[in-house]
Amino acid sequence: MKTSQAVMVLLALSVSHCKKSESSASTESDNSTAVSEDEKPAVDAPTVIDYPKLYCENVEKLKLRSDVKEELKFFCINGKPTKDFLDFRKDALAQAPGGYKLQLLQAQHDPDSDRSEFLIAWAFHVPIRPFEVKSRPIYEYVAQSFTSDAIDVKAGATRRMDDPLDSGLHLWSADMSYDLTIKGTQGLTLTSQRKTQYNLYQVQSGNEEMGFGVEHLTDVDNPNYSRSVMLNVSFNDGSGYNDGKGGAVVITLLHFVLSNQGFPATATKSIQEIAQHAADSMYNGLKE
Repeated sequence: MKTSQAVMVLLALSVSHCKKSESSASTESDNSTAVSEDEKPAVDAPTVIDYPKLYCENVEKLKLRSDVKEELKFFCINGKPTKDFLDFRKDALAQAPGGYKLQLLQAQHDPDSDRSEFLIAWAFHVPIRPFEVKSRPIYEYVAQSFTSDAIDVKAGATRRMDDPLDSGLHLWSADMSYDLTIKGTQGLTLTSQRKTQYNLYQVQSGNEEMGFGVEHLTDVDNPNYSRSVMLNVSFNDGSGYNDGKGGAVVITLLHFVLSNQGFPATATKSIQEIAQHAADSMYNGLKE
């Protein structure tokens, strides 16, 4: 072999060896990087629960002592949260501590029968978990006696300790009563009475983060009220899930159909004042 040919062969072998070495080094580097990434500890993403969705998927299945399908449609329709539900939740989470606004959603009057219908709602956020909300005596916060320039309310509530429960999700019941005196115009006084029962339920078995309170009329042929319903919807604010974290959003809906005894404007003002007192009492009882 000529000298020049030998030199060319040696150069080719040298280049080939260098390429194989570079390829091997690159592969080892890639493998090293892959192993390093695999060895990094896994970090679990925080659990995010869509509570309005979870609430509506379960609350309509509850066995209740009263028919409140009409009022429940304010929150859930066909297992899905309504815009009102989502809006009230959003407002509650955006409010500063102690901030909440009572909204008169409906005030209709029938002059032929002297009947008035009211729909009122409010929502607030409290720092305690829904489990603690369910353990508080909400019936005592609602059935409170008070007097103002326009009305006088004598109210009371008694827990039914020995009452048999309907199911595992029915937690307790309380009997409530209200004696209302409205100081009308021209020295007139309007009076009305009603008796109700408050029942508290756990919305989903094994989930302490949601509660459902229902107050319904128990009087038969009450001359003053044909409808008296209160719904209390409570659920975790989204910060936790059965882990001791987070506060609670509480949304309340009142629905009254009653005799205004010929004074619709007076009845409207009085019902709003009663609802505001109930909202204030509930918040003060749950705020810490």
